[in-house]
Amino acid sequence: VTLDLRASFRREVVDPFIEEYAEGRTPNPCMRCNGRFRFDELVAFSRRAGADVLWTGHYARIVERDGVRLVARGADPTKDQSYMLATVEPAVLDRVGFPLGAETKDAVRAEAHAAGLAAAGRAESQEACFLGGDDYRTFLERQGVARSTGPVVDVDGNVLGRHEGLWRYTPGQRRGIGVAAPEPLYAIGSDLARNALIVGPRRALAVTRVEVAGTLRIPADRVEAKLRYRSPEVPARVSVVAGGLVLELERPVEGVAPGQVAVLYDRDVVVGSGEIVSATR
Repeated sequence: VTLDLRASFRREVVDPFIEEYAEGRTPNPCMRCNGRFRFDELVAFSRRAGADVLWTGHYARIVERDGVRLVARGADPTKDQSYMLATVEPAVLDRVGFPLGAETKDAVRAEAHAAGLAAAGRAESQEACFLGGDDYRTFLERQGVARSTGPVVDVDGNVLGRHEGLWRYTPGQRRGIGVAAPEPLYAIGSDLARNALIVGPRRALAVTRVEVAGTLRIPADRVEAKLRYRSPEVPARVSVVAGGLVLELERPVEGVAPGQVAVLYDRDVVVGSGEIVSATR
């Protein structure tokens, strides 16, 4: 069975990706797709088809904690996909199974080879599927996102040069800043009101307080926070506030970007998640 979801995929995943970059954030479209869009559509189809459970090939597990079904890390630490699935609703997990969660990717590939499956040798995707091999900046330009030039300023507000659109820069980026300075400069953030790119030395990237528009699945006050897909976890204290969560990090972290997703773990279990709104020292 093939489901034609091109129109809804464009509306639910691609269009928000374009809009968020245009507004100065750094989105993760794969989180939106895996965590919500794809599972919602497939679970809905499984109900129509009369299936009891939807099994997928994700390397993650489902555990029950305090009476709530939650995503947990897969057994293979090099292929764990619990971060990407962190926003799947517990109600959806009642109808989902991850049979590969206790396996390693190498063992699964070997079994697939032995069974003669063509997918056994398929290369792994390393980028958002809809980019078609393009750099995201090229894709955004093709979608009509304007360059909208503006000032490049340092952390004290001094104008150092001009940028070619805030969406071309993400916190922690060093290449392409286009400003000469006595020491390397990094993108620190943006001032949307002024359409200004804020840059500074590497030490200015470090933050310890992160505001998140998200929720806890179960109560927690201390967590391991993963602030980007490929970043290591950092211990943090979490507080529930109006509109979301506040993370107080136990050590400074660089390159935290609004628009990315913070995933909160208690040992191997995902206990909360949400979009990063702001990050400060």
